[in-house]
Amino acid sequence: MPGPRQRLAVLEGNGRKHLSKREKAQRADQEVDLPKPKTLRVPKWLPECCRKEFRALAKDLLKADLGAAQLDVDTIGRYIVAQANYTQTLSIVHAALADHDGDALKEATKILDTYFKQARACANDMGMTITSRCRLVLPEGAKPKEKNPFEQMMEERMRRA
Repeated sequence: MPGPRQRLAVLEGNGRKHLSKREKAQRADQEVDLPKPKTLRVPKWLPECCRKEFRALAKDLLKADLGAAQLDVDTIGRYIVAQANYTQTLSIVHAALADHDGDALKEATKILDTYFKQARACANDMGMTITSRCRLVLPEGAKPKEKNPFEQMMEERMRRA
C-alpha cells in the first residue's frame, strides 16, 4: 500500500524519485498552494471571551509556518472553544471531588473527556501536538548537511599535502 502523497518540493528534496519535466509540471498544477496571510481573521461565531486567545494562537501558528491559512480559522476557533469548555468543566470536576459527589463527578468527567477529545483532534489537525509535527514531512534538502568528522579530517589532510 503506498504512503501518503507528498508535495513536489518534498519529493525533489528527498531526491529518491525522478520525474520528467512534464510530470513535475502536472504535479505542480495539482497541488494547492494557499497564500500565507499576515493575520488570521477571527470567526464571527467565536465568543468575545475567546477572541484574545484566538489572536495569540493564530499569531503563533503563522510564526511557526506550519501552513496555516484563512481556511483554518474555524478549526482554530473550535480548538479555543473546546479548551475553554474543558477548563470550565474542570472546575466542576474539582467541586464534585471536594463535595465527594460520585454521580456529579462521573457525569463531569465524561463531559471533560469529550472536550479533551475535541481539543486534541483540532490540535492534531493544526500540527499543534508533538506527534502531529513529527508526521510533517520536510525535504532533506531543506536541512543543512552535517560533515562527517572523518571526512573533515581527510579533507584537512589533503589540503596540507
